[in-house]
Amino acid sequence: MDLTNILGLPLGLMTGAQFITLMSEVFRHRQQPAPQPVTVTDVSDSNKYAYGIAGICEIFGCSKPTAQRIKSSGVIDGAITQTGRTIVIDRQKALELAREADNKRKGGRRCKK
Repeated sequence: MDLTNILGLPLGLMTGAQFITLMSEVFRHRQQPAPQPVTVTDVSDSNKYAYGIAGICEIFGCSKPTAQRIKSSGVIDGAITQTGRTIVIDRQKALELAREADNKRKGGRRCKK
């Protein structure tokens, strides 16, 4: 099959073999772009903060009502920065504060420590 004859045909009138020939020619002459250098960002900072009540849910693996209760209890207040309705939580500090609060607990109604 001659490439000049194929180029003159409308796409709708080409047979499958003619279309494959045309596409193989296109890919054969296509230049590969030079690979771009990849910049590596600091991965540790990308997960340093969580946002909103959903972020507290993600950190502690709990439901939204429980996350709201944790926030309202004041246990992780040192890890929370809130401006208006925007809540930013430092993940590491929140986990440390929760761990400290858990160690200070003396026990509940059913638990005698």
